[in-house]
Amino acid sequence: MWPVLALLLEISAQHQAALAAYKQHKFAEAVARFTEALKAEPPNSAEYDESVLLLGQSLYLQSKYADAIPWLEKAVGGRTPTPEAAYMLGNACILTRQSDKAVKAFAQLFQVGADSAAAHLTTARMMMHQDLADEAAKQAKAALQVDPKIPEAHFLLGEVAIFQADIDGAISELKKEIEINPGYAMAYYRLGDAYSRTENWDQAMAPLERSIWLNSNYSGPYILLGKAYLKKKELANAEGVLRHALRLDPQNLSAHYLLGQTLTQEGKQEEGQKEFARWKELQGKP
Repeated sequence: MWPVLALLLEISAQHQAALAAYKQHKFAEAVARFTEALKAEPPNSAEYDESVLLLGQSLYLQSKYADAIPWLEKAVGGRTPTPEAAYMLGNACILTRQSDKAVKAFAQLFQVGADSAAAHLTTARMMMHQDLADEAAKQAKAALQVDPKIPEAHFLLGEVAIFQADIDGAISELKKEIEINPGYAMAYYRLGDAYSRTENWDQAMAPLERSIWLNSNYSGPYILLGKAYLKKKELANAEGVLRHALRLDPQNLSAHYLLGQTLTQEGKQEEGQKEFARWKELQGKP
């Protein structure tokens, strides 16, 4: 066998062994094998590009985010960048507190300007997925500095404020969102939610109704509106709204419990007990 052919076959065998380990989710083995394969693979080859990508992904999938970043950066900046690589790179940068790099990665993933308001806001949303509320708020504020009227930035700040139990701050931010984005049903829903957390039911009802009128297919505002009617002793209205919520979301725990309370107060004891039984049954489900 010619020496060059033998070398090519050896390189191919190394790559295939690494690829097999990756496909079997043996990521530690895949890291070792791709690292070895890269020593021999020509940098201008498709195998090299794939090894770089899958080495970065294997490290990421082992939660070795700092180690994954250089390889994911190389993959994202290479000849065949993939959305998955940019997504993993952005999240790895978030989890290692490298916000600037995260913004750049998500800008590439979502095809927006590298320092645009959209890039900062998208990064903020990804940070919320990682429960990094303070960092998300910083990015939302950065988005507003670039574009004071960008939709959903004030909404995200309102969500952060609710998460941090700053209800007055949440109400302020959500009202600002509605001024900019009056057709956004979730802003009204979260505003009603904020009012409900201080049991200000009269104030909560109007934004909850507006949320429903804008999007009648989401159960959240129906449940809170039903709770508001229950607290105000408007039991027939509460029953109707909560039954509609359960048609949208039949396994919602809160809706079953609130409907059970409503029916009991209406004197419909048997129906109420059925709702409480369903609530308990759903609590036991994984």
